[in-house]
Amino acid sequence: MNSFILRAKPHDIDREEEFLEGRLSIGWPCNQSLEGADRDQIKGILSSFYEGLSEVSISMVDLFVHMPKDAIILTPSLQDKTLIHLFKTTSNYKYDPLSDNEKAGNPHFINAIYLKTVVRNLLPKPVLKSLSGARKTLSRISQHYGILDEYISNNFQVNRGVKPKYNKFQCEAIDVIYNLLDSEDEHVRLKAAIAIIELS
Repeated sequence: MNSFILRAKPHDIDREEEFLEGRLSIGWPCNQSLEGADRDQIKGILSSFYEGLSEVSISMVDLFVHMPKDAIILTPSLQDKTLIHLFKTTSNYKYDPLSDNEKAGNPHFINAIYLKTVVRNLLPKPVLKSLSGARKTLSRISQHYGILDEYISNNFQVNRGVKPKYNKFQCEAIDVIYNLLDSEDEHVRLKAAIAIIELS
C-alpha cells in the first residue's frame, strides 16, 4: 500500500484547481511519454531537455511515473498553508501529448478522486511530522498508509467548501516560516516551530 505527498505546483505553476478536479501532475514536458520507462531511461530522456538535472529530480519523476492505483495522496493547499487536500489515485501514469510544450507543459498526469480538505494540524502526528520534513515536490510516505487509511475511514465526510483562511501575501509569509524549519540555527528553527503552532 502506498501514500505520498505531492505538491500542486509542477514546474512552478499553480495547478491546485486541476488537482481538485482529479488531475494530479508533475510537469517536466519532454515531448514523449514516460510510460514503461525505468529510472535510467527517464534520466536519459529528461537529460536531453534539461541541463544539470539532479538525481533527486530524476527520482521524483520516476516515483510519479510508477505511482500505483489506490495510493493516498496528500497535497498542501497553495491558497491556505494550514490546509491539506487528500486524494486517492484511480489510474496509473498517463501522458497527454497536447499538453506537452516548453513554457507551461504539463503532460504527465494521474487521475485521482478528491476525498477531503482538512486542517493540517488535525492530521495524525506521524503524518504531520513527515509533512513538516518533506520539502520535495513528491515524497513517499508509505510507512503511514495504514494510519492514513484509518483516518480516512473514520467519520470521513467530503468537504469541498473550505474557505481560504489567509490571503496570497499571508500565505507567502507562512511559506517563509515553514522554510525556516530547515535553518541550521536551532533558535531560528524553534521560533519558526512556535510560530507555526500559533497559526493553528
